[in-house]
Amino acid sequence: MSSKNMVNGALMVAVAVIMVLIGSYVPPLFFVLFFVAVPVSVVIIRSNSLLYGILTTALIFIATFLFTDIITASIVAALSAVGIAMGYFIKSGSTPQDVVVETGAISLAGFVGVLYVLKIFSINVISSILSDYQQIGNQVLDIYKNSPDAAYVKSMISYTLESLKMLIPSIFVIMIALIVLANYMLLSRILVREGKVKKLPPFMFWRMPYMTGWIFIGALLYQYFVNSSAVASNLLLLLSIGFTVSGLSYVKYFMTKRFNVSSLISDVILVALFMFPITFSLMTLLGVIDTSMNLRRFT
Repeated sequence: MSSKNMVNGALMVAVAVIMVLIGSYVPPLFFVLFFVAVPVSVVIIRSNSLLYGILTTALIFIATFLFTDIITASIVAALSAVGIAMGYFIKSGSTPQDVVVETGAISLAGFVGVLYVLKIFSINVISSILSDYQQIGNQVLDIYKNSPDAAYVKSMISYTLESLKMLIPSIFVIMIALIVLANYMLLSRILVREGKVKKLPPFMFWRMPYMTGWIFIGALLYQYFVNSSAVASNLLLLLSIGFTVSGLSYVKYFMTKRFNVSSLISDVILVALFMFPITFSLMTLLGVIDTSMNLRRFT
């Protein structure tokens, strides 16, 4: 084993453990925990060896378990697995888009595995999440119990909880996609000077694959005319988010190419479009149209 690689590995383990401690014990900075994959990927890419990444992950898991608990350690292990997969695919020469997609698929499988491991320890993550939301709903009901709108509030809370229960799979998929994407973008920024990691295409060129438009239409028709199912609902949520991102991407392209709007101003506009329900729906529709017609050809 190269002493240089060992030193780099030890340094990345220390960085990862610090990130875990910050994410675990400093609530406003909890999101730092989700970037643990980056040090693991750095080790694999710089050492050009998957073994160093696996050893780094094992050490991070042990340190996390000693400083926190088995739940946090399991989550960190899953996040570290994201780093292993990402480092491996980058080392193999995959394109940035393929790295994100392939890492996302493996991460999803790893996440499901972590859920089953935790279940062995009698820890049901999904039930705990639903229970927490149920308690929040009960607290809201207590506030409105003497209000004339109490019945309406109760029905809304029940509907929200049922929807959450049905859409949990797609919510987890979206969460994993965001984690993988954010980690890759940070990793590419860190290693861009070394020329070992390529950046993703600019956001204004992001588009959904053509076939997804037909899948979206098929899922809509099935949902409204055949049967309302959990599978169709989850698929529609995932595709809706994807098409919304695609629509926002085209708006970014349009503002940049047609009006030369600065990056900061266009980003603020995109956030506003994403936040409001009406504009969100319009962006979804625009994304579907862009997927089928490639509106950039006419801009």
